[in-house]
This record gives sequence, C-alpha cells and structure tokens, in this order.
Amino acid sequence: MAGTPPGLDQLDLKMISALIALIEERSTTKAARRLHLAQSTVSGTLARLRDLFEDELLVRQGRDLVPTARAEELVQALRPHYDGLAAALGALRPFDPASDARVFRLGCTDALALSALPEMTARLRAEAPQCDLSVRIGDYRSLPDMLASGEVSTIAGYLRNDPAASAKMRVLRHAPWVVLRNAAAPPLEGLADFCSRPQALVTPMGDLSGFVDDQLRALGRTRRIALGLSSFALILGALPGTDLITTVPDFVAEALSRHGAFAVEPCPVAVPPVTNTLAWSATTHRDPAEIWFRDLVSAAFLARA
Repeated sequence: MAGTPPGLDQLDLKMISALIALIEERSTTKAARRLHLAQSTVSGTLARLRDLFEDELLVRQGRDLVPTARAEELVQALRPHYDGLAAALGALRPFDPASDARVFRLGCTDALALSALPEMTARLRAEAPQCDLSVRIGDYRSLPDMLASGEVSTIAGYLRNDPAASAKMRVLRHAPWVVLRNAAAPPLEGLADFCSRPQALVTPMGDLSGFVDDQLRALGRTRRIALGLSSFALILGALPGTDLITTVPDFVAEALSRHGAFAVEPCPVAVPPVTNTLAWSATTHRDPAEIWFRDLVSAAFLARA
C-alpha cells in the first residue's frame, strides 16, 4: 500500500479552505475577505501551500494571479470532499443561542433589511447575546455571487434568478405592489392620475424603467420617472415635502411608514407580486446554528410583512 505523500500530514481543513479560496478568488486580498482573515495570514498560508505541493499554485501574469494546472487539479479534486466534510461537521456541532458565540453573515436587499432588521437585531440581542451579525446589502445581481464566494452564508430578498444549483432555498413571501406618497399630497384618483404624477423609482441598474412600466406599455400608457434612486432607504429623504409618488412592495411601504409621514394606496396597475426568497449554502444546510439563524431571518421578515 502506498504511504502518505510527503507533507500531507501538514494539511488541515483550514489550509484546504484557504487553498480553495485562493484559487477561486485568484487574489490574496479577496481570499482574505472571503475567509475573514488578515491578508498577511492568507499570504503566509499560500507560501506554506506552495512548499507543501512544490508548485507555485498562483503565478502573476501582469496584474492578475493565474492558477497553475496543478492548482486547478487540486481544487477540482478537493472541493467536493471539503463541502461534504464542512456540511457533516456543521451538523455535528450543537448550538445553544443563549451561550454560544459566533458571527452570522447575511447578504440581503435593502428592502428586506428595512423591513426585517429591527426585529432581527432585537431577537438576536435577546436570544443570542454573544453572537454577532454582519449584514451585506446587495441586489439580485450581487447577492448570488456573495453566497457562491462564501462571503455570506445566507442571502435574502428579491433574487430574480435562482442561485447556484448547490444552494438551498425557500420562498418567504410574494409581496404585492402599492403606491407610497407624501401624506400631505392629494390621494390618487385612478390610473390616469397615477400616470400624470411625477414618480420616483428604485432602480439598481440605473435605468428609469421597471415592472410597472412593462405593464403600462401593455396598456398603451406611460408614466414619467422624475427621480431614480439606488435604494429604497433613499425614499425617506426624497418624498417628504414633494409631489412625487413611488411604487414599492407592500412590506417596504410599511417599513418606510414607520419613519416618515407617508400614505399608502393600492397600485392602480396590475403588477405581479415580487417574490422574496431565502437561500443558503449547501455547506451550512445542516448546521444547527445556521438553521436557527435562517429561522430568525424568516420570522423577522414575516413578522413585518
């Protein structure tokens, strides 16, 4: 029987994790961010891995780091086993929220954060006082990448497309659209009035057209988007004291109304509800702590929806 290859006894789970992150990210800076370590620590690990495998693993070409053929082979061989082992170990670790300490990492849309974060942080402080929470705001384009890279273990909000095939997911809520206006502005009087008013639109891609405009075109109508905003939170500063209206998911309107003098009315345009989804890494699927955290996120969002 062949013996253990020289140096293999020096390879542990943390080094395998670092190797995978380095090769997939092609950057010590990005790998350090993904692993939540100092860049100097990751650079030192890379040096040890190079000695262990007697291969450069990453070579510089111009401004980029490019994996060697050996590095690509290693990741391809190790990744499935690493994912399975991480999932198995997670399932074996018990979690007591009252006494355990760990960091939960959530990526979500600003809409979901506006709605769920107050309830989420209150419950976390009351039920898991030694645990910390890191929240990254993203949209349907960036959140799946955060999950795939390991920057976060859970993502939530409007995702549009399904995350990676290995991710687990469940639908949280189908949210209808409503119209939000300054409480001092006149009430809406039907579709024609809606189309005539200047409007604000939350537009992550920077364009001034959205779901409502798709439906209006089918009716042969248009509206004027006078203001494009990159997040729902900016509505708090944009609408008060103006004649602007905006169309938002109902849970966003409820969250914003807690912080400003707004009126909420039904949307006169038949727009399909927006689906909000919770998705998580397969490696944390059976981790008791992550299961507890996912339940907390779901309950906090649905409590406000």
